[in-house]
Amino acid sequence: MEQEYVIKKATISDVDFIADVIIGAEKSLTDNLGLANFFELSEEEVKRLIIKMLEEEVDGCDFSISSFFISWYGDKPVGALGGWVEGYYDGMSSNLLKSNLIAYVFPKESVVKAQKKMEMIREMLHIERPMGTYQLEYVYVDNDHRGKRITQKLMDVHLAYAKELDPNVCRAQLSCYENNESIIKAHERNGYVRMKRYVCDNEEILKYLPYNVKVLLEKQF
Repeated sequence: MEQEYVIKKATISDVDFIADVIIGAEKSLTDNLGLANFFELSEEEVKRLIIKMLEEEVDGCDFSISSFFISWYGDKPVGALGGWVEGYYDGMSSNLLKSNLIAYVFPKESVVKAQKKMEMIREMLHIERPMGTYQLEYVYVDNDHRGKRITQKLMDVHLAYAKELDPNVCRAQLSCYENNESIIKAHERNGYVRMKRYVCDNEEILKYLPYNVKVLLEKQF
């Protein structure tokens, strides 16, 4: 008898898997990991630092264990997706929480190196996240389990959870690199609409990030 997929809230025991999810999503079908390139660190060092940030348990941003749901197939995690209500915790933006975490956990010299590169891509990195919206980030499905509608199921669980947190939440947003057209199409099939493109015209950006264009998608629910 074939096993069913079960979706559960991530816990601290899942931290290694969630770190891999974040790294895989950041690469966006390439070998280009922005967090490693900006901070001039190895992928192994970045994973260790992501785990440290996740272990801080700062709710309401990308690097929070509590933001993730995981899809399990038996005892194997095969998919994950992060999400949170923007500003739900103390009214602080996720961008600020994330920046504070990075400044706290990453080596100071690496943070200084990264700051020198940020101006070049400020317009691309600074995607507005309106307060009270449900933000989705870092979707991942194992190659052997694609085509099983895991992404849609994870999103459905997230949006139901958003309503539990705050019944007034009615708008979900997510962003993707434009080179990952397959995941954008999958989101569109799930009712998301392309709202805006964020473009960095400086080709040097491709030394640091997987692509120079991000797409913001949105859904009313």
